[in-house]
Amino acid sequence: MRIFRAVIAVWAIAEAWRTGEWLLLFPGGIFALQAIFDVGCCGASGCAPAQRNFVQPGEKDTEVVYEEIR
Repeated sequence: MRIFRAVIAVWAIAEAWRTGEWLLLFPGGIFALQAIFDVGCCGASGCAPAQRNFVQPGEKDTEVVYEEIR
């Protein structure tokens, strides 16, 4: 993803320079910063859902019972 963002940044900045559409520098700069600092989705692993690895007080492990269906 880092290389993909860098390619998009280079393309956007080059296209802004070639066509004179200077507003295209903004997304090019954003993609360049993401590629340089290796961030995306508000930080590293920002898109990943939170994992629940703890047990609430008063909650106990329950045994799962499987039933065969024919």
